[in-house]
This record gives sequence, structure tokens and C-alpha cells, in this order.
Amino acid sequence: METLEEVAAVSIHLKNLREAAWRVLWDVFGEFGLPEALLCDNAFSNRAQNDVGLSRFDSWLVRLHIHPIHGRAHHPQTQGKIERLHRTCDEELFPRIRRDALDHFDEDANRWRREVYNSLRPHEALGDLPPIARWKPSPRPRPATLPEAEYPYHADLRKVTCRGDIFWHNYRILAGKGLAGQHVRVEERDDAIAIFYAWKQVRLLAHSQLFRDTVL
Repeated sequence: METLEEVAAVSIHLKNLREAAWRVLWDVFGEFGLPEALLCDNAFSNRAQNDVGLSRFDSWLVRLHIHPIHGRAHHPQTQGKIERLHRTCDEELFPRIRRDALDHFDEDANRWRREVYNSLRPHEALGDLPPIARWKPSPRPRPATLPEAEYPYHADLRKVTCRGDIFWHNYRILAGKGLAGQHVRVEERDDAIAIFYAWKQVRLLAHSQLFRDTVL
């Protein structure tokens, strides 16, 4: 994750697992505070599962009041800074890092992140200043535990089934498998039905779409 150009974490994991990525982010949030938004590719998005609504990973961000943003599929330019970081790692870090043990790899990677990339290495986008010259922590502290999704006391709530749907007025409406077991808020409008997870709208269906998008 990058905040004002500074890299907050470099970590190696043997498997590309959602939980492993979340543990890294959770520690970063604890050290540096919560960002307003998080931009990433589609590895942990609902698009990767051909699903609607939110992925489980994105639902965790929403519960922290972080806006999840995903780049366009097959368009790495959206995450250009991260792609450039990958190149820098290939050129400057990986040829010199110890590979005899995971602990050594992590130790060398984090030393390079703190002492070289963030503190010494000039960045052209910053007028050849190191990132530490521009970086500042977020004023939003991370809570001790991940909070539950919150709703107004009068909200019309439905629990998402393991299949990712809810039942509302004899309709089955897809809310997304990433929200299975969670409650969502249903808001009926004059011409549409809106589905919210916490503060974030995850679906908006015109009344005319209910027959195409839902099952009686």
C-alpha cells in the first residue's frame, strides 16, 4: 500500500490468500492509520468471482469506512505506481535480498523499505526527494477489532444467505456471496430498490428489473 508515495509494507507469502493480505493491511492500518480509500487490482474483488455486490475483502474495508476502489480489468496502468514499485523491486531489491529463509527475506525487504526506498531513494515524481519528505500518517486511527456493519435503528434489514441472496417481498435478490451471513439494508424508492452494506450502496435495481434479476 502506498500513501503519498511511501511504501508501508513489503511482505512475502507463499500463497495468494485473502486472509494473508488482510493481516498485512491490518498491521499497516494499526501503524499508520486508516486511508480514505484503497485502490487495488481485482484479485480480491467480486469481479474476480463473477459476482455482484461486495467481495468479503471489500466488506472488511467498508466496515472501516474505507472506500474500496478497483482498477479496470487487464489495465495495470490504473495501478501505475505499484507497477513501478514492482520494477524497482526487481532491479534494486530482489538481486540483493537473502533467500535462505522467509524471516531473512522479510527482514531484508523491510530494511530496504524503511532505510532506502522511503528515506533515501530519490523519486522523480517528488522532485527527486525521498518519500519521507512528503509522507504523513493518517489522522484516522484503526480500531482494536474490526467493527460490525452499523445501520439506523429503523432500517429494513435482511440477512444474506450462503448463496449470496436475500428475500424481500417474495423476491430473491442477489446481494453477493461476499456478504453471506451479513445483514444488508433494503431501501425502497419510488422507482428502484437500493441495497446497502453499512454505508455503501452495493446494488440499485429499478422495479422493472426485479423480474429479470430476481426469482419469485
